[in-house]
Amino acid sequence: MRSPTGSLPARISSVMSSLGTLGHGYADRGEVGLAESGGSQMPTLAWIEERTRVAVGANANISGKLVFHEPVRIEGRFRGEVVSGDLVVIAEAGSVEGRVRADRLVVLGEMRGEITESKRVMLGPRARVTGKIESERLAISAGARFEGDLRISGVRDLASAS
Repeated sequence: MRSPTGSLPARISSVMSSLGTLGHGYADRGEVGLAESGGSQMPTLAWIEERTRVAVGANANISGKLVFHEPVRIEGRFRGEVVSGDLVVIAEAGSVEGRVRADRLVVLGEMRGEITESKRVMLGPRARVTGKIESERLAISAGARFEGDLRISGVRDLASAS
């Protein structure tokens, strides 16, 4: 099955080859990690391959509030609030303006607004994020752009952990 922007396996392969590894120890300490090349894969790569339901199609322009309990993908333009107890993927051609609250979030496209109450957030190599990110863990791929405020919650004091 082909998507409007090319075959899904080819897109996944392209994104996976663009992503590298999370810096050593970052994932275990709940810190910001910068994706680098070489070594083992980031744990979030499996999220890109995870089966998702398309919540906003490629040619859609929707406003409102979306609430999900399953993995979803936003391929079009959405304005409002997205709430999920699972995975939300903002596709490369997708954009969200507003607030996203999701356990796991992958931004491959554009996000303007707030990302809150997330356990893990990954910014792909072409992600463009403007606003606020609040998460326990954050992985930023080379090439991603982020401008705004960042709060990594749940980080224990590393000096007292020794």
